[in-house]
Amino acid sequence: MAETYDVVIIGGGPGGYNCAIRAGQLGLKTVCIEDRGVLGGTCLNVGCIPSKALLHASELYATAQNEFEAMGIKTGKLEIDLDKMMAQKTEAVDGLTKGIEFLFKKNKVDYIKGRGKILGKGKVEVKGLDGK
Repeated sequence: MAETYDVVIIGGGPGGYNCAIRAGQLGLKTVCIEDRGVLGGTCLNVGCIPSKALLHASELYATAQNEFEAMGIKTGKLEIDLDKMMAQKTEAVDGLTKGIEFLFKKNKVDYIKGRGKILGKGKVEVKGLDGK
């Protein structure tokens, strides 16, 4: 199926999604193609944000373990529930990626989950995540 767009952006990381949103705000027919299957890029999905969410939980644990008693707070035996920590991290990441998707819809930006390839002037090929 051939579609015509004013702007085609390959990559839904911070540069790509910001460009797509702005193009949409300017009234340009815009599509963003992302092969990861989720918007936001490395930082949001597997780098900065997930690691900081886990680091924050770890810091809270260390504070409770090492500093509370000196302030007169008795906590008893502390335990880490790794499954809940990971679920909280996933919830934080999902909330942010869903926020980008919301901004795409609000600004009429199409989003294709697939791999984009520039074929030549004015032509881009897209293969879906299923390879088609």
